[in-house]
Amino acid sequence: MKARLLLYGVDDFAGALISRRAAATGLVHIAAGRDIARVAAHANALSKTHAGLAEPRIFGLGDKSRLADQLDDVAVLVNCSPRVSETAPALIDACLATHTHYLDLCSKTLDLSQVSTRDSEARAAGITLVPGANFDVAAADAMSARLATMLPSARILTVAVRRSALSRSEAHDLVEACRAPGNVLKDGELVAAVAAERSVHVDFGDGEETAFLAPWRCESLAASRRGPYTSVDAFEVFPPALMRAAARAGLRRWMFRRGIRLAALERKLSGRREGPTQRQLEKSRSVVWGEARAADGSVRRARLETPAAHLYTADASLLIARALLAGKTAPGFHWPSEVGGAALVEAIEGVVWRELADPSETTAPDLAAPVAVSS
Repeated sequence: MKARLLLYGVDDFAGALISRRAAATGLVHIAAGRDIARVAAHANALSKTHAGLAEPRIFGLGDKSRLADQLDDVAVLVNCSPRVSETAPALIDACLATHTHYLDLCSKTLDLSQVSTRDSEARAAGITLVPGANFDVAAADAMSARLATMLPSARILTVAVRRSALSRSEAHDLVEACRAPGNVLKDGELVAAVAAERSVHVDFGDGEETAFLAPWRCESLAASRRGPYTSVDAFEVFPPALMRAAARAGLRRWMFRRGIRLAALERKLSGRREGPTQRQLEKSRSVVWGEARAADGSVRRARLETPAAHLYTADASLLIARALLAGKTAPGFHWPSEVGGAALVEAIEGVVWRELADPSETTAPDLAAPVAVSS
């Protein structure tokens, strides 16, 4: 019986970080990727402090038979690549052929939806597919699931996110998402929406901040695939440089919409680094704020505070990988909270859950337009 864990993408920032976190907890794994030099350098560096915990393995995704051979001894594959749209189809095909569980870090609605279409194939192969094992999806998914438990009659969900420093690939994805149309869930239907067309004021723990509509986030997709919510709005705090570029008028807005100087904007958003520094990771906090409403006016609000988004991503993906290694999850497509459960809140170091008191005093009269308030 296969029992090995493979992390694919250690030649990129997120994969290398997850591999280091795995080794630090004594989790033996295969550290894989397609860049020979970078995979070797990562494995060599890791062997100096955690000898024997990470075996390097280098392979591309072009040859299907060779790719399947790489997974013959693998029980769980974690796709850590930032290029999920490119890597997921081939890796899922190989996982189906070799009966290997699959999870990834994707956060784009399209990528999540495409993985969900493989549900019947996964069930037939007896494997589990879990996309979105990261802060952007898993933390918000944990928030919405717990609010639904607190208020089972809830039908309207509002989520607002303030995350920590961006990696280079995340900066690129955020800029592209802001320029593209998205969707929100309203009365059970996905409705077209534009980034930043609405805003809410949210207290993330240290005073009110403005969060703008982020219709690329997956909360609407998740709710449309499973209950109980019929209307969902997702908001996010935008970095100042992005807000200036996406302002409603002026030259910067014109340039932003036409794709001019986007690469320079992405470099600025990421601090011209592949990923946050160790100091940024240690000092930063990320927050998910959530509000659930029922038709009778009942409201529950909470905050989920986590370490830096990348650290939460690393720990959440490894937590879910361990659950899959233990064979405790039914085959098919699953959202992170369906596999990780309460552990996504309670078993990750540095995560704090806070239910916000007395929401009834500030209940919005219009249930279709939830209002965010400070705690």
